[in-house]
Amino acid sequence: MPKWWWKIRYTLRNVLFPLICIQFVRTLLLPNGLDVFILFLLFLLYLGFLLDIY
Repeated sequence: MPKWWWKIRYTLRNVLFPLICIQFVRTLLLPNGLDVFILFLLFLLYLGFLLDIY
């Protein structure tokens, strides 16, 4: 991995959790297919950070 990735990966992981929470609330209030898909992608990305894949 490039050096810049190692510097920003923890910041990105910390920003990703609030984005998932906001997207989850938005999906509950106004559900549509695109919101569910975005929430799923954000969840997979966060799961990848938790399991140290990225």
